[in-house]
Amino acid sequence: MSTGAFREIVEGTEEQRRTFFKLIFGPEATGYACIAFLEHTTRKMQQLWFEYPTQLEEMLVSISEHSKRLAHFYFSTALYDTHDGKNSREKQHAKVSTIIHCDLDSCDPRLLLVEPSVLVQSSPGRFQAYWVLEHPVHPAEAEDVNRRIAYYHKDQGADMCHDAGHLMRIPYTPNYKHGDIETAPVVGIISVRPGRYRISDFAAYPNVVALKFLDAKDELPDLPSEDGNAVIARYRAVLPTIFYPLYDREPEQPSWSEPLWHMMSLCMEAGLKREETFIVARDAKCNKYARDGRPETELWQDVLRLYVKQIEKLQLAPTTNAEIPELLTDAETRRVQARPSFIERYMEWAGKKTDAPRQYHQAGAFTILSALLSGSIHLPTSHSRIYPNLWFMILAGTTVTRKSTAMRIAFDLLREIDSDAEMATDGSPEGILVGLRDRPGKPSIFHKDEFTGLLDAIAHKEYMAGFGEQLTKLYDGDDIKRLLRKEVIHVKDPRFIIFAGGIKEKTQMLLTEEHVMSGFIPRFIFITADGDPANIRPTGPPTPIQDQDEREFLINELMEMYAHYSQPTPVIRDGRMVGSMPTQFAATMTQQAWARYNVFEDQMRQTAFSTGRAYLIPVHERLATSTLKAAVLLAASRKREEGLVVEEIDIIHAIYYAQRWREYASEIVNGIGKTFDERLIDQIMTYVRKNDSGASRAELMTLFMLDVRRADIIFGTMMQRNMVYALDVGGQKRYRATVGS
Repeated sequence: MSTGAFREIVEGTEEQRRTFFKLIFGPEATGYACIAFLEHTTRKMQQLWFEYPTQLEEMLVSISEHSKRLAHFYFSTALYDTHDGKNSREKQHAKVSTIIHCDLDSCDPRLLLVEPSVLVQSSPGRFQAYWVLEHPVHPAEAEDVNRRIAYYHKDQGADMCHDAGHLMRIPYTPNYKHGDIETAPVVGIISVRPGRYRISDFAAYPNVVALKFLDAKDELPDLPSEDGNAVIARYRAVLPTIFYPLYDREPEQPSWSEPLWHMMSLCMEAGLKREETFIVARDAKCNKYARDGRPETELWQDVLRLYVKQIEKLQLAPTTNAEIPELLTDAETRRVQARPSFIERYMEWAGKKTDAPRQYHQAGAFTILSALLSGSIHLPTSHSRIYPNLWFMILAGTTVTRKSTAMRIAFDLLREIDSDAEMATDGSPEGILVGLRDRPGKPSIFHKDEFTGLLDAIAHKEYMAGFGEQLTKLYDGDDIKRLLRKEVIHVKDPRFIIFAGGIKEKTQMLLTEEHVMSGFIPRFIFITADGDPANIRPTGPPTPIQDQDEREFLINELMEMYAHYSQPTPVIRDGRMVGSMPTQFAATMTQQAWARYNVFEDQMRQTAFSTGRAYLIPVHERLATSTLKAAVLLAASRKREEGLVVEEIDIIHAIYYAQRWREYASEIVNGIGKTFDERLIDQIMTYVRKNDSGASRAELMTLFMLDVRRADIIFGTMMQRNMVYALDVGGQKRYRATVGS
């Protein structure tokens, strides 16, 4: 459209509106436009529908006729596929968007990062901005950009009305909020810019995720009535040793930002909620905001920023509207923390022996219980028996997270109770099956510190084809026959357990979506952690005698547990005892336990469906089953009577762990199948996130060995995905992470 045509907008009245709507809706889009009239005195709203573009003239006539009324005039910023009633403006009926819009309200238009196509003054000091798109887009795409612009300018006065079909004032109509029929200002267009935009033109506006975290960033939430020490006491078992000096001591370094951020990151890793992390940070010696006399809302914003980064990293919120349901209430969390189990006692003890992330010790504790108990207890359900054999895979971001050390600590303790639980095998299909053949009903742990080799063989070697499915059957306790040239290997009543480790990125590269959909990978509980040199303790002297006392206490607890559930039952034949076998304990669940588990199971299923990612459905469903298995183990570990009853608290306690398991699973599964370039982008993003000032193009090209062509492709992709935006600083292009990236 020529500059002359744009100028026509500010001349005349009906002709101006005609030109305005033609500009806003463009020449390509079709659909139903909504015009709304709000009676100024009665506040009654009337909506009229017109098919665009064929009924544009009727729409203009209607606006002119209604202009004689004391009313406010609005139009919907999206075109719709229907107009069959009062609910037609609901989001699901929006057909197409032709503009990006922002109700700037009191925000100064000069602060906009992208100059609008049309700038409207709705009243003195109040503005609305429209960016006309080169081609129509799906309303969800437009809404995402609307939201980013609105949130960016929120603190400068912009309104939060960012839905694609929002009602905006029609130019050249009166605004009776600021005057009567004679003095009301007229909504006017004050500037028009030729040219049209693409979605990629708005990359300067940071991405917005997890809006429920960001909406209230300017005010403190309702906080628990406890101080930082009380919160720490509840999470003592999961907070690493490195946390305490950060909390208790003032930093010696000039900048307190890094120690504070590190301490809050440890809180988040331990599973503290945002409000709890805020309380701990508020009372910590490294609280730079208290030192400088700055408002607590600034600390709250820092906490939110940390958690939003985590949501993005784990890909828990695939869209900006995605819900991340809380699996436990605060009251349920406190119930769990008030009665620590063997898991917490083991984690606290093992956490003092090594600087490995404490979630690794959680995997070790459950593996020990699974090895000692899954041969003698089961839970009958409506469709099958569930045996509490759990599979854990510890995946480290680097080799410095001490995963091997954490696994070794667990096996050293287990061997003192049952030295036969670990299966000796070479890892081949025949080796595993032969090892299981002579162990019917006996828990058998397949321990592989670097599991990626086996995964690689399953994925690429012909003789390993189908072995993933066989392992899945072993997990479920199904009998297996494998036909060889010289013999038949028949595995009966297996209790197969995997405790494996590996490097996260390598594992993700080997796995495919087929491994997920087949059910093999969903049977694992993933535990992840990134290596942080700041968490590594120097080598020191042996641990004091107190460690030995704690170890003996755990061994005695396990021996008592194992002895109770390994009681022999005589085998009688022809009136004579010919041997014995372990007593089988059939667990039962209370009605309250079943009801609570069914709520959790439904939450997991609905969360998977809401993401729109089909491969997450088996992951979440199987994780719910693993949580049920964990609940059975927890019930068995605290009971010594004949009847084994799983109570509601056992389900709640298992869900307490499953909250983090869900996050780890999301991180791993969403990263499956990534190309080399995708992983390179992840590495660059990790580097850029570490510094709020970002990184220069030259710095990134040197560090990641990129030539000009590759740099253009990689950085261009990152900008179009709104992961970073570029600024010119001192004549150099510098990339910064967008909010939430």
